[in-house]
Amino acid sequence: MNNRQLKLPPWAKSLSARLLVLTVSFVMLAEVFVFAPSVARFRIDWLKAHLDSGYLAALALEATPDQMIPDDLERELLSNAGIEAVILRREDRKLLLQRDDMPAKVDKDIQLTDFSIPMALMEGLSTLSQTENRVLRVVGMPSMAPDFEIEVLVHEDRLTEAMRNFGWRVFGLSLMISFFTAGLVYFALNRLLVRPMRTLTHDMIRFREDPQDKASLITPGDRDDEIGVARQELAIMQQDLQAMLNQRRRLAALGTAATKISHDLRNALATSMLMTEQLAKSEDNEVRAVVPRLLSSMERAVYISEQTLSFARETPPPRDLATFTLIELIEEIRDQILLQKSETLLDGTMAKADDDEKNCPARIEIDLPDDVTLEADYDMLFRAFSNLMRNPLEAGANLVRITHKIRKEASNGDESDKARSFIDVIIADNGPGLPEKAIKNLFVPFAGSGRQGGTGLGLAIARELISTHNGELRLTATGPDGAVFTVKLPIGS
Repeated sequence: MNNRQLKLPPWAKSLSARLLVLTVSFVMLAEVFVFAPSVARFRIDWLKAHLDSGYLAALALEATPDQMIPDDLERELLSNAGIEAVILRREDRKLLLQRDDMPAKVDKDIQLTDFSIPMALMEGLSTLSQTENRVLRVVGMPSMAPDFEIEVLVHEDRLTEAMRNFGWRVFGLSLMISFFTAGLVYFALNRLLVRPMRTLTHDMIRFREDPQDKASLITPGDRDDEIGVARQELAIMQQDLQAMLNQRRRLAALGTAATKISHDLRNALATSMLMTEQLAKSEDNEVRAVVPRLLSSMERAVYISEQTLSFARETPPPRDLATFTLIELIEEIRDQILLQKSETLLDGTMAKADDDEKNCPARIEIDLPDDVTLEADYDMLFRAFSNLMRNPLEAGANLVRITHKIRKEASNGDESDKARSFIDVIIADNGPGLPEKAIKNLFVPFAGSGRQGGTGLGLAIARELISTHNGELRLTATGPDGAVFTVKLPIGS
């Protein structure tokens, strides 16, 4: 496969750019919640500063002997203080300092003594967005003389301009902080997250291009965070996948060879069986006594060859549907198995009915209703149930009991008249049970056999054939008292 370079998105669409934009946006959003209190605080401080300036101007007036100052000095004091007029209230008198062109009316009164955070926020935003030059009367106590109440008149346009200048400074500073923070976050995340993710993606693409190359395996590294754990788990997954692919490749080659060998072996065994049947006509009693065992061995070899050939198919063969009762299928399988298990006499004849129990100690008990009808492929289910009923007898069991349970199932899980009927065919035996290796590799070909010399194909083929009929095969129980398999099949059409 051709090596393909890792194609990354352009920087504008990259994860790094998104992190940068998001960080700047989030910092600026946080600054919004800082901006409003900052502006409100600036407004209050500005008004208090003008109260103090007015108080100082009033002190200059109070210091004169007759509390009279020239007009030009009065204007200069008020101009330096940035106010239009000031009134200082003492216990016995009131001092007034004002311009000649003092405004005739006051547009808004502001009581600095009545302070609340919500009101300060609302007044601050109102002043910031003000377009008219209103006259404000500010009443409060100067910081240097908290025992006296003072009033000053100021134009709001000066306050609005000062607040806007302050707001732009806050905005510029916030923008610098956000970009600085975003840059730090960008470089940190780029090093801790983005670059490792790019490396991990590159390693995944290289492994996908050639999964069987040892050099394409990911090296876990020393990181112990989430990226490190993900890299370690991905490395383990790649190793398991590579081992599985190697095993599948070997099994595929072995399966191809086994298919050819089984095909040729079956043909050779068929010829040998014909010749062996001719030996049964021999007049020599010893020759005739050997013939049944020889035929049985050949039939078993043909059976294994047919199983191997059947499993080697990529897809199950097409179904030849027919309608039949379940009990006739199971009884025919029972008769065939018990017939094959029965020992033949030395002269080649079968044992009499009275000697069946002695010659064939295995028993198959059937408890199935007579009216359960299946619409299925008779031969497929014959092979499936034959494997399930034959395996425990070959593993050492002498009793196989077949029972049933009928139930209805609907797509929504509720029982109703429209729900489809299913039958659970329960196959229990009194054998030694399945070994642990067989349980772990159940239904795995060449690995799930429960007896020595078995191929493990029987259960794999049985499960495949039952699944073809929308059924289910599962191991219900196993132990020293035997194993229990359950076959779920739909009833009727």
